[in-house]
This record gives sequence, structure tokens and C-alpha cells, in this order.
Amino acid sequence: MAEKKKKRKDGRYSKQVTIGLRNGKPIRKTIYGKTQKELDKNYRDFMSLKDKGIILQEINMTFRELSELWLTNEKIGSVTDQSITVTRSELRTINSFIGDIKVKDLKQSHIESFRSSMIKSGKPIRYNTCLGRIRAIVRYAVYKEILAVDITAGMKDIKNARRTKKRALTSSERQLIDNAELNDFERCFINLLLYTGMRKCEALALNVSDIDFKKRRIEVSKTLVTSKKTSCCLQEYTKTTAGKRYIPIPSLLLPVLLEYTTGQSGILFKSKTGSYIGLGSFNGRWNKILQKLQAVSKTPLPSDITAHIFRHTYASDLYKAGVDIKQAQYLLGHDDIKTTLDTYTHFGYTDVKVDKLESYYNAVKMQSNEKIVAFKHA
Repeated sequence: MAEKKKKRKDGRYSKQVTIGLRNGKPIRKTIYGKTQKELDKNYRDFMSLKDKGIILQEINMTFRELSELWLTNEKIGSVTDQSITVTRSELRTINSFIGDIKVKDLKQSHIESFRSSMIKSGKPIRYNTCLGRIRAIVRYAVYKEILAVDITAGMKDIKNARRTKKRALTSSERQLIDNAELNDFERCFINLLLYTGMRKCEALALNVSDIDFKKRRIEVSKTLVTSKKTSCCLQEYTKTTAGKRYIPIPSLLLPVLLEYTTGQSGILFKSKTGSYIGLGSFNGRWNKILQKLQAVSKTPLPSDITAHIFRHTYASDLYKAGVDIKQAQYLLGHDDIKTTLDTYTHFGYTDVKVDKLESYYNAVKMQSNEKIVAFKHA
């Protein structure tokens, strides 16, 4: 229902339209025009959009602008900086496809095209995560009356989207570390990851004072997050509550740390300016490490050799060393033991200690031999 046209003091004409009800009270939208003819046209355009389920406060708002509005109002200040960093990464992926589309023009077909492209790129899991973000943004828009209906309704995740299989470094890949011509930072950092299983953000946040050479342990109590301000990079708490922990220094790591920390104080891994190494510049350093490993490898390096594979390798070492699952949970800094168990999914038959199993069964048999009762057949 439309009210009568009114001429405002600024010379424009306006008309209010009732677009719905909230708590029994009408919700109205004001339409403007410099002339009565323009007002009538704007009114017809608006009603056409309304009939299609679109009610925009900002008629030219793009999905990129909407996503930033959602991030600012719904996430920033409510979740950790690290979560914001992850969310921004997902939004960059989304907006590279649909960010410049005006919200009034956005259709399911645009999101389906995005889905098709992600499948072709071999990133179905990434798409499922992004679709969750798109749903949240669209529902936010509906709640704020920017949109009248949820255009993502009925859209489903990609089924059978499997994550890349977790694995540990092979013996030949570990050998590359010893053979590569790494500088002091590279050798210390890569060995630290290998023999402590730290997350890269935990390793980059270390101070020399966190290393206790007398007790041969490292204290993990903070982490780095991506930020445009270097002073905001350091997060004075770990990724998870259980992330705060002490990790023993193995004999193979001890001389590497002693050599690297000689004459050092403050931040363990410093940037060129003496501050913490931001995650952006770290990527460049990591790529140089990979190039040096490739230089001594006879075959192309697998694409899954990331900083995180060293964490899986450490978990594998704990398992093969017979470390109890609860102790492994503590050393890896997992809140939930299920996460620790999931980390062990890359083990196969060759990791099974058959001799231990046989010894156990033999011991059980010896203990119960005299108590065995023969089965009576009918």
C-alpha cells in the first residue's frame, strides 16, 4: 500500500510504501524523486524489485560491500583476530567471483557458477566453507531488511567432499632437510617444527626466554595472527585453551637451538626490522625453504609439504615412540582428544606393531590357559 505523494522542503517528491510488519507494526520504505515523473518511475522500479523478493536500502550495494558490512557488524569484536583473518580469506575467495555483483542482481545461478568453478579447481571443501559464509551474509541481509528473502534457501553443500589425506614426511623427505643448504633461520625453524610439532604461528611467536635449556623444554603461551599493524600481530594466548603447554627439547633439536640462540635475546625469529615476522612475509621465507629442499631432491616436491605437515610428522613420531594418546594430546595442544585421534588417520598397516600384538596375545593365552573351558557343541 502506497501513501500519497509529498513534496519535501528540499524540492524532492517522496512516497512511503509499507513493505511488511514487525511485532504487529508496519515497516515502511520511503521512495524519492526529483520530479513526480521520476518518483513514479522509482516507485515502479522498487515495486518490481519487491515482487522479486528484493528490498534494498542501498540500491547499488555490491555483495562485496554487503560482506564487509556483515563482517564489521557481526564478527569484528566478537571473535578472535585469528578467526577474522580466516574469515577475510574466505571472503576474498567469494568476492573474487561474486563481489562486484549488485545485491539486487544476485541470483542462485551466480552462486552455482561459483560452485562449478570451485569444483573444477579441485576445491570442494573450500566451496562448502564459503557457501556457509554466503548463507550467513544473506540471512544477515534479510534480518536487516536489505533483502526480503534468502536466495540461498535450498542450496546444498557438495557431498563427498574429502579433505586432503593427512600424512607425515617420508624418510627421504626428512633427509632433504639435512642435505639442503639452509641458512640459520631456515634450519632452526624447520627443525623446531619437526621436533616439537608446534603450529607455525606458535613458533613465530616464541621469545628466546621461552626456551629453558636447563630443563630442556619450550614454553608455548602465545601465537601470531595476521594484522596490518605489527604491534597487533602478537596474541597473548594460544589458538586453543590447551595450546598453552611445555614441549620437551629432543637431543636432535638441542644443538640447533643452542647455536641459533647464541648471543640472541628477545624475539626468537626476528624480521629485518627486529619485530615479529608477519605471516605475509613468512610465506616468502617458506617458499625459499621449499626451493632449497627442491634443489637437493631428485623428484618434484609434493604440493602438500607445508609447515603443517611437520605437525603431522611429530604426531606420527609420538605414536611410533609409544607415547600415550593423552600425553600426545597435551604435547600437540589439542582441546579435544578427538582432534588428536583424527591426526592419526594417516597411519597404515606398516605402522601397526604386529610383534607387540602377538606378544600381548601370547601373554593373555598363558595367563588364561588353565582356565579355558572347551565349547560344548549341541
